Amino acid sequence: MFRQVMCVAALGFLGLASAAQGQQKPEDTSEQFYISCQNRFAVIFPGGARPMMRDISYATRTGASLPARQFYLERDGSRYSVTVVRFPNGSAVDEASIDFAAQTLRKLGEVRFAESGEYDPGFPGRQLNIFQPNNRQHRASVYMADHHLVITEANAPVGDFAAIQFEQSITIIDDKGADFDTNPPDPVRIMPCNRG
Repeated sequence: MFRQVMCVAALGFLGLASAAQGQQKPEDTSEQFYISCQNRFAVIFPGGARPMMRDISYATRTGASLPARQFYLERDGSRYSVTVVRFPNGSAVDEASIDFAAQTLRKLGEVRFAESGEYDPGFPGRQLNIFQPNNRQHRASVYMADHHLVITEANAPVGDFAAIQFEQSITIIDDKGADFDTNPPDPVRIMPCNRG
């Protein structure tokens, strides 16, 4: 929920019509998204670009190493990425793992904004706004649902619209494309799994 509030505030700050965006139906916006139902997310990469993918190793809070997949795009000196780590054992949502990922991100610079909140009830998350030298801003979010930890990062010049849109557009979905954000009375958003 706080993700949507921040998105509306950020877009309003930039002078864009944003209030209607949060109320659009799936068919109005899903074409802008890169969708990975297998990895449980959808996001708007700048310019509608398809990201590169690579398999990496993710060090957990316990020191264990889990396989992860990273989707990333580098453009004009900026970098946008979504890292997905599947936790095969334990609870479907592990708040300690979310906190650990957020703490790791905090080391990247001066944290000027940090918020804890839920993507939707039962799906906790964190948002961070980290400032770095040379007018750089690292926008990040961490969410977990259904054993999948999703870390979104955008490193770009301060105030870059593409970075704001990317970080705020992260959508956590199930393996059929249904958005975990189900705020009534809005309809459940279904992302088409045959794209992305």
